[in-house]
Amino acid sequence: MSIELLLGIIGTIIALSAVVTTVWQGILTRRHNRLSVKPILRIDRKTVVGEKVSILLTNSGVGPAIICRVKFFVDGIVVEPDMMGTGNIALLKIGRDARKYRIFEIFPEESFAAGEQQALFESIDEIGNALIMNETKEAFDRISIEIEYTSVYEEKFKMNSIIKQDRF
Repeated sequence: MSIELLLGIIGTIIALSAVVTTVWQGILTRRHNRLSVKPILRIDRKTVVGEKVSILLTNSGVGPAIICRVKFFVDGIVVEPDMMGTGNIALLKIGRDARKYRIFEIFPEESFAAGEQQALFESIDEIGNALIMNETKEAFDRISIEIEYTSVYEEKFKMNSIIKQDRF
């Protein structure tokens, strides 16, 4: 084997290694960029005697969530939207007086920023009675919320929350 052939083989191996390294670095950079703007939506319920009751939507990810679709379920059955608003109907179906709650409706194409928190339902008054608080907890246990959303890279996500535990 001549020295020219050996140098040619070594040069080819070095060039192929550079190509493989460049492609791998590109894959890692793409993965990092996508993760650096990934939204993560979650639902929490705040039910503390002496405070307002609320169901909170939080984007605990590092990028904005672009809402595609929101569905409310009561006892596993979808709440069909109408002129009253889906939140109002859901409250009525669980036996709550919608006039005693602030309701935040989310619509498709809305953006939910990283770190943003919004009460989907919040009682207007504080609930100081433990019995009423317990009834409210049981009523809200019947609600689940499904949200389909995307990241800025148009990756699709779905969050389905059956509200069963307190986070506060």
